[in-house]
This record gives sequence, structure tokens and C-alpha cells, in this order.
Amino acid sequence: MKKFLKFIGELKTWGCLSFTGAICIYMFIDWLCGGEYIRYSLVVQMLAMCGIITLLQYVFFSGQVLKKPSYWLRLVIFMGLIYGVCSGFAWAFKWFPTGDPGAWVSFVVIFFVAFVVLCLGFEIYFRVLGKKYDEALGRKKSMRDGK
Repeated sequence: MKKFLKFIGELKTWGCLSFTGAICIYMFIDWLCGGEYIRYSLVVQMLAMCGIITLLQYVFFSGQVLKKPSYWLRLVIFMGLIYGVCSGFAWAFKWFPTGDPGAWVSFVVIFFVAFVVLCLGFEIYFRVLGKKYDEALGRKKSMRDGK
């Protein structure tokens, strides 16, 4: 039961981050294009897409499913799958004129820029967090050795 609750907690956190990021990216793009509001159906579509992305994130980065592949290999495969999910939703729900090559080029550029920015953000966050943990561990060891 403890593992299941940990799993649910991780999915909830990752899902919230994914959904918040997707909505913020969409709102920024919509604002640049002169939009004023988000359709309710789009929010539901984003929620479904982020649910799939969250499950993929769990598979690739929780350490519970995939353990052997290197981080970079997991990241590249994850990126390809996420691009496929986002493209599929964009095409199925006609988020933009899918027959317009320029719209697809914009979509691809925005996707990759957002993916890189989010990955860099997480990388920086985890490095800072790792340094804090290392410092705390160093203090703990020095206190223990000093006694």
C-alpha cells in the first residue's frame, strides 16, 4: 500500500506540473495571437494529453520501470513520444490549421523550445537541490565526526 500511495503522489505532482506548464505555454501563444479566452474543451484536451505525458514521465524517469537505459537515451525517446502525443492531439483536435505547413513549423519550433527550456529548468532545479542535500549531508557528517 505504501508503494501505491507513493506512486499516486508522484503522478499527482508530475501531472500538476505538466498541466500547468501546458496551459501556461498555450496561454502565452494564444496571447501572442490575440486570443482572449480558452475553450473548456481545450482545457479537457490538455488535461487528457497531460495525463498521458505524466504516465510516460513515470515510466521513463521514476526509476520504478526503466532502470538500465542512460538518462540521455531515456530523454531522447521520451521527447519523441511526447512530440508524437502533442502532434496527435494537435492534429486530432485541430489546434491550428493542420494543412498549413507554416503552422506545423511553428508547432515544431515551439515544442522543441518549450521542451528544452523545461528540461533545463528541471536540470537546474535538481542540481541546486542536490547541492543542498550534499551540504546538509556534509554538515551531518561533520557534526557526527566532531562528537
